[in-house]
Amino acid sequence: MTGLAVLDVFISLVFIYLLYSLLAMTVIESITSAFSSRSKNLITGIDRLLADDQLSDWFNHTVVNLFWVKTTNPLTKAFYSHPSIKYLGQKGINSKPSYIAKNRFGSTLIDLLRKGAYLDDVANISATLGIIPEYDSSLLASKVRDAENELNELSQSNEPDQNEIDAAQEKLDNLKKELFQRTNKENPWDIEGLSIGSETKYQLKNLWEQAVNDKEKFRVLIENWYEDQMDRIAGWYKRKLTFLTFIVGLLIAGLFNVDSISLTTELVNNDEMRTMLVESASAYLAENPLKPDSISLKEQRVYLDTLNARMAKYNYVLGANKDKGYTFWTFLGWLITAYAISLGAPFWFDLLNKLMQVRNSVKIPVKGKSSTDDSSSESVNVKAVG
Repeated sequence: MTGLAVLDVFISLVFIYLLYSLLAMTVIESITSAFSSRSKNLITGIDRLLADDQLSDWFNHTVVNLFWVKTTNPLTKAFYSHPSIKYLGQKGINSKPSYIAKNRFGSTLIDLLRKGAYLDDVANISATLGIIPEYDSSLLASKVRDAENELNELSQSNEPDQNEIDAAQEKLDNLKKELFQRTNKENPWDIEGLSIGSETKYQLKNLWEQAVNDKEKFRVLIENWYEDQMDRIAGWYKRKLTFLTFIVGLLIAGLFNVDSISLTTELVNNDEMRTMLVESASAYLAENPLKPDSISLKEQRVYLDTLNARMAKYNYVLGANKDKGYTFWTFLGWLITAYAISLGAPFWFDLLNKLMQVRNSVKIPVKGKSSTDDSSSESVNVKAVG
């Protein structure tokens, strides 16, 4: 084979991979949209921040996470039950948000940490993180009882002093008000038995100490901590999606019998089909110069069926070998196709563009007619048509 023929084989394969990668991409987008896969992956990332290992489920870090997520960590549950997070998502089965800004994450987490019986937020955060003891409201309740007894004694004395009674009543009212403020804070998003794992508490305690008990600095440190995690969350999602694309690609390869080995062999031997595919690839790029066309699944199927019908004119149809039985090489061809599809349509689109540019720059020598007087033959350079 000439170098140009090898290039045409490669272009034809890349074009086929591009078309089926687009099909797989459309299927994947439909699946991930239906299952709100991004929001489930985000839950996994936040749970990894807020949960110790024993409270973080390992299968949340597998491809299963694109369809289902499980959270047992009380702090993660409280976080997603908080009104500032809860109402970011749509109402229904897939109600969790797919994106949470860093400032919202920081303010929500601090709001959870500052809940407590102290009247000062700094003291409550310190108590939640175990730096100081939790407030003991029983001492205040004892003072309320003592104030009530004192008021009763003053009221029942033989010569009650109204000034003393009024002072005792004011003291009792203030104590009751303080007790109410400390013990009756309404937090509808709180989860009963809310707790923080020892490792997570240690991390938050370090951030709190770095902030030197300053809530604003603490919020910034939490936001930076979350932002670092977001980069990892994006990486996790991409890896899971790549694996899912490989699985979908393998199903497509098997369903349509897109055997890369058989297809390559046919392209090497079938000049006309190879030329047709190169011309189709050139036409496709002319219609879509910037990016792969975002057409519907139905339209993609029609395009593939049309291309398959054109290939049938050259005695090759994808899926035509199903009645001949499958061999080891057939399955290997499917695996190669599935791997190619998992690389994604953008990869094949960019590669196809570069290959077509190379092909269009090639000059093909064509022999001229020989003269009768034995003069040297002339040659004409014709630019290859993509």
